[in-house]
Amino acid sequence: MKNKLTLIKRSTPTCPACETMQFILIEEGVPFDTIDIAKDDDAIEKYDLSSVPVILIDSDEGQVKLNGIQPIEVIKELLEE
Repeated sequence: MKNKLTLIKRSTPTCPACETMQFILIEEGVPFDTIDIAKDDDAIEKYDLSSVPVILIDSDEGQVKLNGIQPIEVIKELLEE
């Protein structure tokens, strides 16, 4: 996997969808960084968030933004591009 993945989540109050997406990524061995909007207020505006979780995939071609729980196959495919 050559592209970079960032999971934007909320920890307080707990976001069940965020925890599910994080669990899936860990179980599948997909490396990722985390931005927690409960700890980083600026992230909401910076990434134009209206919901969480959000997955950002950065590549040489630009950035892909996915909202909500995503199938791991889709994520892995985007990471390989």
